[in-house]
Amino acid sequence: MHFNLHTNQFYYGKNSRTFSADASELGFKPGMIPAVLSLTSERTGNIAGFTLNTIDKAGGMEFEPVNPALKKLGVSILIFND
Repeated sequence: MHFNLHTNQFYYGKNSRTFSADASELGFKPGMIPAVLSLTSERTGNIAGFTLNTIDKAGGMEFEPVNPALKKLGVSILIFND
């Protein structure tokens, strides 16, 4: 399943370059684990693709960018299982 999300739905950590949010705030149903996300910048309208990288023991998910330039910068998405 593919989700289209917007940067204004996330907290952005400038130092870690990580977008983070709780799964429930994004409308994820229990047990839903998307393999691919699109993130639209509220500021520029640019869209970046992200793929599932890891799932932690608590069910939190980390996504990494498809774009090599964003990957090199260390940009990521963390979605917490709440």
